[in-house]
Amino acid sequence: MTIYSDDLVRITHWASGLGACAFGVYDAVAGAGSDLHGLVMTYCGAVLAYTAGGFQDYLRRRDTRVVAHLAGNPGASLPQICAATGLHKDRVGSSLQRLAADGLVLSESGATAISRSYRLAR
Repeated sequence: MTIYSDDLVRITHWASGLGACAFGVYDAVAGAGSDLHGLVMTYCGAVLAYTAGGFQDYLRRRDTRVVAHLAGNPGASLPQICAATGLHKDRVGSSLQRLAADGLVLSESGATAISRSYRLAR
């Protein structure tokens, strides 16, 4: 099983957010601090957990842009994909790694990621 860095961020957001919510509720109900402190912490934890889903949507949209470009331009290189999609090379590289691990994209010749070309798997 491969855990991608993007998935790790999502899991971390959920765990941290829900943990902060639980601590905030405890602090508001039974803590020695002020009720306001606990409620603010609960709110911040809920927002952190909620944003994890939005982050996943962003990754899906980013991957879709990369796949759409490769559908019309088989054999495109990393710089070409970046120029066409307007995404940073690190973001495109992350998408290509994830898509290749899932078997959707194949990399062809090239010693480095910059010189390598990519195409959709058939």
